[in-house]
Amino acid sequence: MGFDKLQRSLNGLPLIAHTIGRIASVPEIGAIVLAVRPGGIAQMQALVNECVPGTIAVIVEGGETRVHSVWNALQAVPAGTEIVAVHDGARPFVSVAAVQQCIAAARESGGAILAHPVTPTIKQADEALRVARTLDRRTLWGAATPQCFRLDAYRAAYERLWASGIDVSTITDDARIFELAGGTVRIIPSNEENIKLTTALDWRLAELLTE
Repeated sequence: MGFDKLQRSLNGLPLIAHTIGRIASVPEIGAIVLAVRPGGIAQMQALVNECVPGTIAVIVEGGETRVHSVWNALQAVPAGTEIVAVHDGARPFVSVAAVQQCIAAARESGGAILAHPVTPTIKQADEALRVARTLDRRTLWGAATPQCFRLDAYRAAYERLWASGIDVSTITDDARIFELAGGTVRIIPSNEENIKLTTALDWRLAELLTE
C-alpha cells in the first residue's frame, strides 16, 4: 500500500489493534504472540499498551520470510498450549464463530484453515498468456486465516521443513508446512468479511465495515 498499514489509523484505531481486539475476544484464545518487523518491538509495544492493553503475551521479532516469522512466534507460545492459530495482522474482520470452528476442527484433524470458495471462473494460462485449461471452481478455495494446528504436530512439521532444504520463500501459507509433513488440513468456510487488507480498495472497504 506504500505505508505501514498495520499501524495506520482505521476509523480511529490502528489496523493491528482492530485485529488484536477481535482475536482476543475469542474465548478459546489463551494468549497472543505478536511477530513484528525487526527493530519494531518497542514501537509495537507502545501501540498495544495504548490501544489494546492486556491482550498480548509477548512480542517477538519476525524473520526474513513469513515462515521464519511464524517459527519465531512459535518459540514464545506458552507451555501447555494444545492448539496454535496463526493469523494475519491485516485481517481484522474474522468472526469469532469462524475462529472457534477452525480451532475445533484442528483439535480433531490436526490442522484446519479458514478459506473462501472461489467464485470467478479460473483460467490456467501458459507463458504466452494463452488459456491452457479452465479449472473446476467447485474444488477451489482461497486460503485465509487463522490457520490452526495441534502445536506439537506443527512444530514437528517445521522441524521436517528445516531438515528438507526446501526454499521456504516458495511457501505462501502456514498450512503448506503441515501438508508437506503429511498432515491433514480441513477447510472451514470463512465469514465473507474476513478480507486481508492488501490494496487501496480493500482499505476503503475496511473503512465502510468499521463505520
